[in-house]
Amino acid sequence: RVFSNLVFGILFFSMIIYWFNLFVATPNLKLDKFGQFSIYIANILIFLILGLRWITSGYFPLSNLYESLLFLTWALLAVYLYVEKQIRTKLFGAILIPLTLLICGFSNLTLPLEMQKSSPLVPALQSNWLMMHVSMMMISYATLLTGSLLCILFLVISNSFNIDLNILKKLST
Repeated sequence: RVFSNLVFGILFFSMIIYWFNLFVATPNLKLDKFGQFSIYIANILIFLILGLRWITSGYFPLSNLYESLLFLTWALLAVYLYVEKQIRTKLFGAILIPLTLLICGFSNLTLPLEMQKSSPLVPALQSNWLMMHVSMMMISYATLLTGSLLCILFLVISNSFNIDLNILKKLST
């Protein structure tokens, strides 16, 4: 629980850094690198939380809502770090980091403690396919959310700069 609260604090701090660099005319490169480093730390901490829960419970930690939300946060941050390295913009981080903060805050602060505890799996869920199926679904949810946020970001930017979208249609044919 301490690590989960630490992840929440790191995500909140990095969100402030990303927003500050977004709204300041000349972004601070050192502060920008520190924000990205804090996202790496948060992702590693979530990975350690999931790994420790796996070791202590004896099964892959996706059996309840709390564990699934932690895994979704981890997958979102992992996809974000990959996308940020590819497109080299911090604008996307200013949008995705609040989403991960919301998910992490909901799982840590709203869910009751009984729902955050590991409990034994029911016999119907004691299968190796659970790990494959649920982990792939969570990773696909993360990529779907990432793609949706990128599309919304594109629409907002193209609307504010009056980009003619018919040019894109002509280029695709």
